[in-house]
Amino acid sequence: MKLSLKVIAWIVGSILAIFLLIVILIQVPPVQNFLKNKVMVYLEAKFKTSVKIDRVEIGLPKKIVLRGFYFESQEKDTLLAGDKIAIDISLFKILDNQIEINSIDMEGIVTNIKRNQDSVFNFDYMINAFVTEQAKPVSQTDTSAAMKFSINKINLDKIRVRFDDAITKNKVNVYINHFDTNIEKFDLDKMDFKIPIITLNGLNLKLEQGIVEELAKNAVAVADSASSSPALKLDIGKVDLSKISIGYDNKDSRLNTELNLGKLIVNFNSIDLKKQLIDIKSVDFSDTKGNLVLGKEEKKIAQKVSATNTSSASETANWKVKLNHADFKNIAFAFDDNNVLKQKKGIDYMHLNMKDINLNADQFYYSLDTISGNINSFTAKEKSGLFVQELRTNFYYGPKGAFLKNLYLKTPQTLLKNEVIVKYPSIASITKNLSKLYIDATLQGSKLSFKDVLLLAPQLSATEPFSTMPNAVLNINSKVLGTIDNLRIPQLQISGIGNTRIAASGTIKGLPNVEKAYFDLNIKEQ
Repeated sequence: MKLSLKVIAWIVGSILAIFLLIVILIQVPPVQNFLKNKVMVYLEAKFKTSVKIDRVEIGLPKKIVLRGFYFESQEKDTLLAGDKIAIDISLFKILDNQIEINSIDMEGIVTNIKRNQDSVFNFDYMINAFVTEQAKPVSQTDTSAAMKFSINKINLDKIRVRFDDAITKNKVNVYINHFDTNIEKFDLDKMDFKIPIITLNGLNLKLEQGIVEELAKNAVAVADSASSSPALKLDIGKVDLSKISIGYDNKDSRLNTELNLGKLIVNFNSIDLKKQLIDIKSVDFSDTKGNLVLGKEEKKIAQKVSATNTSSASETANWKVKLNHADFKNIAFAFDDNNVLKQKKGIDYMHLNMKDINLNADQFYYSLDTISGNINSFTAKEKSGLFVQELRTNFYYGPKGAFLKNLYLKTPQTLLKNEVIVKYPSIASITKNLSKLYIDATLQGSKLSFKDVLLLAPQLSATEPFSTMPNAVLNINSKVLGTIDNLRIPQLQISGIGNTRIAASGTIKGLPNVEKAYFDLNIKEQ
């Protein structure tokens, strides 16, 4: 018995000693260099292309670092190259059918992905090199447990990805200066993910697109996939984006857009995919310029895409967005639809150019039939000459009513104050019968510039009194309430059209049919 125990102890000790020796030897640079050369020779023989690796660092049981590597495609181009890939992986957990990646750190990575007309990717030869005819087929009755996968930290620095698809005619060029995230929960079985923070600094994305229909089909597929997975739980905390440049160009449709984003920070409260609810704590958006240009052929393509762009997701979607606080600073946006001729006067809604957009708002809510919120301050300029110096209001638009309360709208010539409330049985009902629209409007100490009216509606420039007094400013003190077909006017004071002054009160019945309307007004001053 003693002899047997000694033999067993000697065997176990020898195995442990050999294992420890291997662990120690793996840490020695000459041994790592020897293993690296063997791996390079093996891969070059497999791939029949050039493979270079400067250094491999292996630190059992977790650390694997690859430095200065280069993989060449069969077309003699760079397929994958980089300065560093470091993976912290729990190697022993692989024996327990788990892939647990503690961190991935990539630096100075360049990759070029291509797909030819035969739908073959330029990296397919690598996959095929490890596929043999003797490979065991996957049994349809295989009941082995699926391998579990999780990942914690991701850090990317100076990453460039190029993608060229000969089938869809799409070209993508992406450069990421820095990206990092820390994933607290990554549960694929329960589709439960918690990501406290995502940071992206310095993104440059250029997309040249050929076939619009392909993108539309893919977008529909993604939407359907998301809607069919209501169990997905996604808990995102803070998204911090800065120095983002995005360019999109479609040669066929002549659609072009650019976005230069200075800073965007979004703090989420929750994202509930099952309830289709996005609850956002705050959005800080600043120093951003964007433009969108629609080419002359875009409408034809849009019609073609819209004919096929239907999905169960879009039919059942009822997304709701809550935003507790929004702060926008120094935003500029331009839009041009080259299918429409430019207007010579007034705001051209098909050729907008806005700048100095600043917004501070609270309690914003959006759904398919309701929009509401509090605008604490809003300013903007438009190339037509419109200048919103200040806008404050509590607004609401819903299925049976809308209002602007605590209204304060100021331009260099116009000042509108107080509130406007409208009510209706339904949106559809007032389009058929405007007479049942209820109005409760109060404008005290207000003034309305004809210049601003003509900016918003330049077609009125040929009608009286705008044609003869385009620079007039109306002074308004008024109270109007009731339905369109039965309006009560407790107060109506208007001045500013020449020497005309109106002070009146009374009722108006029968509108919107002016020919049959009945005016019962007590005109105190004219």
